[in-house]
Amino acid sequence: MTPDDLFARVAARLTELAPEMVELQRELVRRVAVGPDAGGPGEGEKADFLAGLMARWGLEVHHFPAPDPRVPGGVRPNLVAFLPGREARRVWVLSHLDVVPPGDLSLWDSDPFTLRVEGDRLYGRGTEDNHHGIVTSLMAVRALLEVGATPARTVALALVADEETSSGKGLDFLLREHGELFSPEDLIIVPDAGSPDGTMIEVAEKSLLWLKLTLSGKQCHASRPELGHNTLRAAAHAIVALEALRREFPGENPLFRPPGSTFEPTKMEANVPNVNTIPGRDVFYLDCRVLPEYDLEAVKARVAELAWEAAAPFGVTVTLEAVQEQPAAPLTDPGAPVVTALSRAIRAVYGREAVPQGIGGGTVAAFFRRRGLPAAVWMTVSDTAHQPNEFCRLSTLVGDAQVLAHVFLFGD
Repeated sequence: MTPDDLFARVAARLTELAPEMVELQRELVRRVAVGPDAGGPGEGEKADFLAGLMARWGLEVHHFPAPDPRVPGGVRPNLVAFLPGREARRVWVLSHLDVVPPGDLSLWDSDPFTLRVEGDRLYGRGTEDNHHGIVTSLMAVRALLEVGATPARTVALALVADEETSSGKGLDFLLREHGELFSPEDLIIVPDAGSPDGTMIEVAEKSLLWLKLTLSGKQCHASRPELGHNTLRAAAHAIVALEALRREFPGENPLFRPPGSTFEPTKMEANVPNVNTIPGRDVFYLDCRVLPEYDLEAVKARVAELAWEAAAPFGVTVTLEAVQEQPAAPLTDPGAPVVTALSRAIRAVYGREAVPQGIGGGTVAAFFRRRGLPAAVWMTVSDTAHQPNEFCRLSTLVGDAQVLAHVFLFGD
């Protein structure tokens, strides 16, 4: 049997496994895996279920728990399961176990932790982010097992905790404490971002900079504004002044979408509780996604200067604090073996040409890249992560599982 014939059998089996994908989603959705930072119990119940499932399939499952006294059992789970291949070099698929809270329940059309199936759509918290990666990678392995196909490389499935917050108890922990698991020769796939047509392979991320700007003035009665220094008015002028950042850091890189840096005012903290008081303190935040070629210290300096210049005429001072600052990780070479393998598989399954791209968002792939481990982020998305009525498409689960199976069978 030729390799193409073998892949055709695996792909056909994955189509037949579609009902099993629905049931696996159902089991994952009902096991609440919100992290303790958001008041949840953590990922323990979901990890126990998946570890048992993979062991029953005959996979070699290893546990790498990260201590965390805030959750039942005192640890956050990190699982790695192996399927031996024709060679020891590995192809990794890393997915995360945790999900974000559902938010305002009134915005959901059904219970977020009970799977709802409507045609091709599977609704529930986590169905896309990141059960999509869990289901597609596990089912690709199951199809190989059932068809009796040996992968080119050893397949390693990593299911980690804590991605939705810091990854300190997840991938970052795994790399710090068990870095010997990974090699620069490995193919590393992270199904945590992508495009609706499945053609984007993410290979780079912008620098991330979240800034907190605190404006201090003098509170007074609104009928006597001359007695105070209105920080809300000063904040409004400062926000408008910060539009200059787009002109002062104008570079574009066609690898990224959007191609330029972005500087967006977002959160604003409450100031005074009543209408007839002029506020003497206002706080707002600026979310900056900066092209790697720009120095974040230069961005922070210019933000401070622009805000001060805008606020000073109102007798208001400004302090600046970086609440999150992550310089861009080294990019994955668009010609890296993992990108080539994924591109070939996407072409074989979907008949489309993949394009390596950079994004403004952050993914756990950055942890790999900072350690010299080329990683590619890829999946076909519905773009509903973190939203009410989050969903994924069953047809996409099948197709993406076929793409992963192709990579497993053919390697690089």
